[in-house]
Amino acid sequence: MANGAQTTAGAEITVRGLEKKFGQLKAVDDLSLDIPSGEFLALLGPSGSGKSTVLMMLAGFEVPTAGAITIDGRDCTRLTPQKRNIGMVFQHYSLFPHLSVIDNVAFPLKMRGASRADRRRRAAEALEVVRLEGYGDRMPSQLSGGQRQRVALARAIVYQPRLLLMDEPLSALDKNLREEMQLEIKRLHSELGVTVVFVTHDQGEALTMADRVAILRGGRIQQISAARELYERPANLFSAGFIGEMNMIPAQWDGSGLMLAQGDRLAPPEAALIGAVPSGVATLAIRPERLRVSAPDAPGALAATLEEVVYAGAGTLLIARLADGTEIRARVPSAGLPRLAEGERIGLTFDPDALLVYGEAAA
Repeated sequence: MANGAQTTAGAEITVRGLEKKFGQLKAVDDLSLDIPSGEFLALLGPSGSGKSTVLMMLAGFEVPTAGAITIDGRDCTRLTPQKRNIGMVFQHYSLFPHLSVIDNVAFPLKMRGASRADRRRRAAEALEVVRLEGYGDRMPSQLSGGQRQRVALARAIVYQPRLLLMDEPLSALDKNLREEMQLEIKRLHSELGVTVVFVTHDQGEALTMADRVAILRGGRIQQISAARELYERPANLFSAGFIGEMNMIPAQWDGSGLMLAQGDRLAPPEAALIGAVPSGVATLAIRPERLRVSAPDAPGALAATLEEVVYAGAGTLLIARLADGTEIRARVPSAGLPRLAEGERIGLTFDPDALLVYGEAAA
């Protein structure tokens, strides 16, 4: 890592049939996953989805009930963390309060038997990588939250692991600092070339940082995709509802078109169908930002009653209700928007490519 970051090939990870039970609770259920060398993968999901349990099994802090974990072709399923050569960054920095910054960073090298001179040299280089050169003699109590997280990052990369695991590392930071650290971690990933597995419950964080995002629910992967595909073509209604805002309108599909509960009939393009959509119950999904305001009787418009107008500077949120009682939200530019009153009848139009159709009912 001399003279800044040293790029190295990241680890390649293969997970097959991973399962973890805590008593009768199955936290992870038959999970399989391939992570190529150098990828930044985010594990995203609600509380209890199993994302942190997966990370702890990758790290070796939890032993799987079943399944296998292979890192660079080596079976690591039951290896201790010390034998996996993995860097780990936790939510709560876990710095030693009685050690200086440079000694905190050098601690993993001390555990590996490196000489004092080698420890200090490599720790200083790691601090330079995270842009904390000159901070080595300070104590953790003298640092801001963002600086402490950088120290934790330096400690995780000081022995040049090929795999870096991160468990909600930014959740304790305020919004501005969190966004700054997102970019900092992306920069580090690019410079170091390591494989990163990053656990978060923050969808914006996952979409901003990761090459791919895996959405978990009930210990199973619901979808694993690049951010754009995840947002624009969610694989199922859970993914559609979990990522961003999504209007979900109940409908019936007859094989060629949709009949909405309020009586409108739509003929979405074939590209709008997500997976198999058998005749029967279906859901029409559309992002709020893909809707436009029109007259209620405009061709192709969904007629709705406006319930609330929320001005937010450049954009305005309109909350309306369809005739069948379904709430629908539109996020439209404030510029040029006519003055609207609550209780007014409006129409909401959209381009055909904005529609998604799922062969299941929304919860």
